[in-house]
Amino acid sequence: MQRVDLLPALLRIARSVTDDDELSFAADTAFADIEDWDSLNHIHIVVAMEQTFGIRFADPARLQSVVKVQDLLDIVAELKGI
Repeated sequence: MQRVDLLPALLRIARSVTDDDELSFAADTAFADIEDWDSLNHIHIVVAMEQTFGIRFADPARLQSVVKVQDLLDIVAELKGI
């Protein structure tokens, strides 16, 4: 997997978790602007990301600081070493 693959993979995960096939966002989208991205879905998305990407978000405080989709993608890229 390459860094460019992360956004489409996250979008697939988010669509599955929210059960919204029309959900769309870009890397520069703020989570506050994604209607279906609430706190409960955030937890489900993070768990699904860990399973899909084979990573572990060991520092929950770091996840609290993410504001945009790109922030989350950067963490995933770092954890995957890509």
